[in-house]
Amino acid sequence: MRGIEVSGVITGSAQWAYVAAAYGLTLLLTGAVLWQSWRAMAKAERRSDALRGKRT
Repeated sequence: MRGIEVSGVITGSAQWAYVAAAYGLTLLLTGAVLWQSWRAMAKAERRSDALRGKRT
């Protein structure tokens, strides 16, 4: 009986390169979202302080 060939399956060491790339991309994009959120929060705090008259 002949083995079943499945197209689109990553085999060998290429699968680990794919996994590493996926984790790397996830970490990079998560960091970008955190940085953007932190900047937005800091900007909102500055605007809030300015409205209260607590300018630094």
